Amino acid sequence: MSSTFFGLSVSVSGLSASQRALNTVSHNISNMETEGYVRQQVVQVDQSYLKSGQYQVGRGTSVEAVRQIRSIFLDNMYREAQSALSYWQTKASALEDVEAVVNDFSDDEGIQTAMEEFLAAWEDVANDPSSDTARASLLGYADSLTALFNLVDEQLDQIQENLDTQIQSMTEDINTIAGQIAGLNKEIARAEINGDNANDYRDQVNSLLATLSEYVDTRVSINSQGMYNVSVGGVSLVNGTQANQLSCQTKSSQGTFTAVVWKDTQLELKLKDGMLLGLIEARGEDSSVVESGTTEEDADADAANYNFSGDSANLISEIRAGFNILVNLMARKINGIHSSGEDLDGSTGADFFVKIDESLPFGIGNIQVNPELQDTDLIAASSVGNANDGAIASEIMAFADSDYFTFDGLTMNISDYYAELIGWIGTQGEEADSNVSNQEALVEQAQSNWQSLSSVSMDEELTNLLKYQHAYNASARVMSTLDGMLETLIQQMAGR
Repeated sequence: MSSTFFGLSVSVSGLSASQRALNTVSHNISNMETEGYVRQQVVQVDQSYLKSGQYQVGRGTSVEAVRQIRSIFLDNMYREAQSALSYWQTKASALEDVEAVVNDFSDDEGIQTAMEEFLAAWEDVANDPSSDTARASLLGYADSLTALFNLVDEQLDQIQENLDTQIQSMTEDINTIAGQIAGLNKEIARAEINGDNANDYRDQVNSLLATLSEYVDTRVSINSQGMYNVSVGGVSLVNGTQANQLSCQTKSSQGTFTAVVWKDTQLELKLKDGMLLGLIEARGEDSSVVESGTTEEDADADAANYNFSGDSANLISEIRAGFNILVNLMARKINGIHSSGEDLDGSTGADFFVKIDESLPFGIGNIQVNPELQDTDLIAASSVGNANDGAIASEIMAFADSDYFTFDGLTMNISDYYAELIGWIGTQGEEADSNVSNQEALVEQAQSNWQSLSSVSMDEELTNLLKYQHAYNASARVMSTLDGMLETLIQQMAGR
């Protein structure tokens, strides 16, 4: 009799395990289209045997766990690939904005044309130094050129300010995600310590981690309590139920722009990949050249040291540096030549260009034609004050053709330098686009590997549905048979 009741207990364990497996299959199928859902699987184990005399008697089955079918290795591989992709996408996007600005000034009304017209106007003055028309034309071309340089500065400022705003917004988003992960860690620990299933919480965490990996490169581990620990740049962002916070601080080394620091320590965040790093590098810092002095000799000395190489990862800062070298050397060299000459009245020439802000070096955004030269007689075209002498104007023309500028170790004239600078910007854009394409392929491969392991397959779930349904029916048949046996046994004993 006792063995019969024991058999009922075994069949009940089979029914219970099959029912839970069927519920899990149903949960998988219903979440087949849920973004980030990882399929779940029931893990059944046989219960410990019962010793009966010299024999062992099976006690049925039990569900040990409902596990997620996922690989930490594949998760990390996907996050790393996504971080690198987001970094290059951000750089490529910023370069598109910069190229749009530069291309606006590269057509027939662009900087190259304006420089050529400005320098050609000096030739007209050299040929006819006393001509009011030639002098007025020179002044007009000079005004147009400086206006274009200042407009480039204004538009680069707008791009940098927009990037800086995105950096601040993304920092807040990272803090929000860190807080959400810490909160979900608490829910995971609470559920699993009570023996409940926390897989859906884990899906939420991994979805947040996928988003976080787009922003910054992360390192993720799971502690002994099943909670997720996340570090960024070697510093803990989430440790169990505690979240560290980031902050944006203005640092003097970066001018008016913000640096992302850890709120508690004020240490700057160190990154290797991710959208945030892309934004920081694309924005760069405030940049200007350093003037060693105001004389022509000082400009010549600086020209030997100003070498644009494009080595810095700080994109817009580097572009600014390239433009600033051009503007600074051009303004100071022409000023040096111009101030050594004489105007039509025989007076020593004034500077041709002056700064908008005298506290800053010459550069885009800080150059204008000397307002005094609105009286065109004050343009110093002569070396001796003779109305027919255009020696100074000729010297400025000669400067335009001289190899005065250095680009990546090669000396060249002002026109070639500008062309190389624009070409470098285009090359940076092509490199970024190429890296985006490469990383997209890697992310696609990582996603494919992840989906082949962790996504829900309808065919597989339907197979499992039939399998567990048959197992359920078999356990029910065993129970029905045992029930019939018990009924017969009871009836026979009652008839005695």
